[in-house]
Amino acid sequence: MPTRDRVRGLIGRLWAVDPIGPLLALAAVGLFFAHGLQEDPLKRDTAIYAYGAQQAAEGVLPYVSILNRAGPLSHLVPAVGVLGARLVGIDDLLGMRLLLVALSAGCVWVLYLAGRDLFSSRLAGAACAASLTAIGGFVVIVAGGPRDKPIMLFFLVCSLWAVVGSRWALAGVFVALATLTYQPAFFSALPTAVVGMAGLRGRAFAGALTRFAVGGLVPTALCVAGFALAGAFEELVDGFLLINMEYTVQSGALAHLNTLFLGLDHGWGLALWVVPVGMLACLAAAVRRLLDRDARREPGGMAVVGMGAGLVAGLLWCLRAYNWWPDTFALLPYAALGIGAIALAVRVRFPARVAVPAVGVWCALCLVAGLSHAISTSTPDNKLERQKDSVAAVLRVVPPDATILSAGSAAALVLSRRRNPTRHLTFAPDLKRYIDDTWPGGLAGYVAWVDETEPTLITVDNGTAIGWISSLLRSKYVYVGRAPMWQWYVLRSVGPSTIASLREVIRAAAGCGRQDTGGDRCGTIPG
Repeated sequence: MPTRDRVRGLIGRLWAVDPIGPLLALAAVGLFFAHGLQEDPLKRDTAIYAYGAQQAAEGVLPYVSILNRAGPLSHLVPAVGVLGARLVGIDDLLGMRLLLVALSAGCVWVLYLAGRDLFSSRLAGAACAASLTAIGGFVVIVAGGPRDKPIMLFFLVCSLWAVVGSRWALAGVFVALATLTYQPAFFSALPTAVVGMAGLRGRAFAGALTRFAVGGLVPTALCVAGFALAGAFEELVDGFLLINMEYTVQSGALAHLNTLFLGLDHGWGLALWVVPVGMLACLAAAVRRLLDRDARREPGGMAVVGMGAGLVAGLLWCLRAYNWWPDTFALLPYAALGIGAIALAVRVRFPARVAVPAVGVWCALCLVAGLSHAISTSTPDNKLERQKDSVAAVLRVVPPDATILSAGSAAALVLSRRRNPTRHLTFAPDLKRYIDDTWPGGLAGYVAWVDETEPTLITVDNGTAIGWISSLLRSKYVYVGRAPMWQWYVLRSVGPSTIASLREVIRAAAGCGRQDTGGDRCGTIPG
């Protein structure tokens, strides 16, 4: 083939690419950068995933490096960002956040494809994808990560796209990956797929179900085999299943009615009304298809019903287990697809000269809403930089072989690239109950082990109850100051001069002068 013909063929293929999805994905990237990737500090949860990712990048598997209840991919996926960051010479945390940005932009793109193919309309697909960018918390969690929810959302949306296209093996793969990231995703993704293939008959249904099951088993088996070969199968079972089933006690959304609206407003931002409207529209579209025999036989007819089933299952799970608005993450793509159903109705009922500008305005409003939330929630006082300064200042004072133990806060370990002496870094009630049952001598035995080991520094999360270790802190440690999100304690045996130096450098890193004694940044807490 002549070179000119090959060039023309390449140009033709590029011209045939649907540009709407990539453009919306790029717009989402702009929202993440508008919020800032170097602004949000390491909080308790983000430090958990960041620490696990760093350890995974160094060859220590999740649950072995840190005991956590989320799926192993919530640590293994950000580990790719750590490896990339170290390869090009940037900060670990920035590498993880850049990876989440790429995945989440891909999530917007794939959601566009799912909506476009489900409703056979580019306008509907654009409305779906743009609606996701309007949800302020989606932007903030991605830019301030790493967290498990954006990773799960990417895999969940990919599973919805696979269901729409009857790609059953791929659907099984993505359902498994979503579950291996965040277990409750299974309860939305599975009904979506099973109901979506219910329109098939006889051997076609059996074949689709078989391909779906095999697709799901492949990543699951690889994960189990990897942990087993590393001698960590028991840790996988405990972290992924046992703690969630036997030790975790959660209340549902109805138990949080007094704070439910506040939490959703905090997370959804200007899209507070968009999500419930989208959910209702998704359910309405599913019911319409279910009741209309001819509509069920249309391409994607049962896929629409499957979306409704997945949404109902997700809502029922929230009634069983809900802590704060991020627990609604698995509901967001269904709400976005509901907005796509509304856009389709507009396209059907109005001429293109009306429908196209209307959906275009909607997409613009969604992006403006996301941008407004991204900018308004950006941290103005750069707490992340003060966290880094605090860690660097402390490490300059203590001996090079000083050890750091987390009593609820892993942030200092992440920023110093240090390893905790044990896999116990967080002490939520369920994890404390697990330690009490599995550590020799229970939780008291763990405290005795800390007493005997004598880590040089102990970091305590500002929001974590420390009654279980408070007696040891009073007897053997001295409070020397705080960084954003955690408190520093040091062994009394390091000596008065080191203690005094630590107090001085920690206050300086916090931006406090000698005379500053009040406020969250400069105030003191009795040790």
